[in-house]
Order: sequence, then C-alpha cells, then structure tokens
Amino acid sequence: MITTRDKVFTSDQVKGADFVEQKFANCKFDSINFKFSGFQNCQFVNCDFSNATIDASSFEKCEFLESKINWIDFSGTSFEKCIFRRSMLEGCTFGKNKLVSNGFIESNLTATYFEKCDLSGVSLEGSDLEKAVFENCKLKNASLSRANIAGTTFSNCKISKTILDLSGFIQFGQSKGFIITKE
Repeated sequence: MITTRDKVFTSDQVKGADFVEQKFANCKFDSINFKFSGFQNCQFVNCDFSNATIDASSFEKCEFLESKINWIDFSGTSFEKCIFRRSMLEGCTFGKNKLVSNGFIESNLTATYFEKCDLSGVSLEGSDLEKAVFENCKLKNASLSRANIAGTTFSNCKISKTILDLSGFIQFGQSKGFIITKE
C-alpha cells in the first residue's frame, strides 16, 4: 500500500483520477472538486475533506479514520463496504445513496440529512445523530446501538429489525420496528 502524508491536494490532482490501495495520512482535500474520481481499498487517516465537492465518484472498501468530512453533499457518490470511524460528518447530505453494509462507527453525524437512502445492515454504533433527519429511508437490520438520537427525525422510513440500546429506545419513544439490546 502506497502512503501519502501531509499533502495538500488540488482539484486537478483528484478529478477523474483512480486511486487503488493507497493510504492518505494527514492530507487535505478541503474545498476541492472530486468529479469522476474513484477510490478502492484506500485508507484516509486524519484527513480533511471539509467543503469539498464530491460528484459522480465512488469509494469501495475504503476506511476513513478520524477524518473531517463536514458539509458535503454525497448525493452523486457511491459507497460500497466503507467504514467511517471516529470521523466528523456534520451537516452532510446523503440523497438516494445505497449505503448497505457501510459503517459509521463512533462518528459525528450531527444535522446530517439522509433522503431516500437504503441503510440496510448499516452500523451507526456509538455515533452522534443529534438532529439528523432520515426521510423515506430503509433501515432494515441497521444498528443504532449506543448512538445519540436525541432530536433525530425518522419520517416515512421503513424500519425493520433495527437495533437500539435502552437509552436510544427511550430517546426515540416506543417506536415500531426497533429491537432493544442489553448493554
């Protein structure tokens, strides 16, 4: 795996480019344009994507560890088997994304908007979802265990066998489709 450290990227360096098995550590992608970019088996450690434009791009089997990914519209982005761990995704938008089997573990998703997304099998364990909005989403076999869902809105969602811990169940109220776990 090729490692790139402490680099500030420009739009020209990522637009239309494909990256395979690369590790990016402490890199800055903030405020740049990703268009037709592809990332496969890549790892991003402590990287900054804030205010980037990501359109018609794909991420497959990528890991984002302790990265800052705030205020990005991911509506034209494909994610497959990606993990976001202890990352900041505040204010992001996911529209019509198929996020099946991705993970957002112990991440900040405050005020994030999910519209018409398939979140089947997604793990949101230990994440902060305060004031997040889920609208017309599918949440089947998803896990919100240890997640903060205070002020979270679930509107017209298909919720089935979704896991909440007791605290989350109390925050949401006795809603249909959730399973309580002991922790």
